[in-house]
Amino acid sequence: MGEAADVTLWNRMRAGDLDAWGLLFDKHAQRVYRFCSRFLGSPQDAEDVLSETFLEVWRSRRSFTVQGDSALPILLAIARRVGQKRLRSAQRLTRNDAFAQTIAVPLVGDIAEQIAVEDEAGRRRDWLRQRVAELPAQFRDVYELVIYAEMPYGEVARLLGVPLGTVKSRMARARRILQMLAEESVGETCGVGSPIHSVRGQRHDQQH
Repeated sequence: MGEAADVTLWNRMRAGDLDAWGLLFDKHAQRVYRFCSRFLGSPQDAEDVLSETFLEVWRSRRSFTVQGDSALPILLAIARRVGQKRLRSAQRLTRNDAFAQTIAVPLVGDIAEQIAVEDEAGRRRDWLRQRVAELPAQFRDVYELVIYAEMPYGEVARLLGVPLGTVKSRMARARRILQMLAEESVGETCGVGSPIHSVRGQRHDQQH
């Protein structure tokens, strides 16, 4: 017996079928997790948001209807909303803890260097996530699906209901915008290369 279609599983779930909800989880959890991991930059946060996402899927199951043959656009939209809420909460905690960060802790040798490198990498990831979030919706959606969700261009085109060429052009435009923003950031801070390397490191050159 073949695998049930997403629309069938979602309709069963809408009627209260927990098994259908579990099947949707099994089918899409890895893709949603990869999306969350890249969106949030933290495996632990991604695990938490994955769980919260599917809890929200169950709670709001009657608010959505699967269009086409995949529930993935709904799942990723919910994951993005849950992830953004988590990021906002983390930013508030960071501001509240700002005073504690003024207390200097002596660090020496390789430990200090490792922490400095990890801190710089974290700043680059945060910079990129923020810039991606500020992209116009049509470019942001394509970038997140290709980079964060690791979806082939053809699948993105099908999910968004646009031609393959449109997906490719939007992805190219998103990369150009991010590159220009990175160059502007470098010019303002004189931190040569920092954001640019992060953006370039996100290249996703699979041919679809």
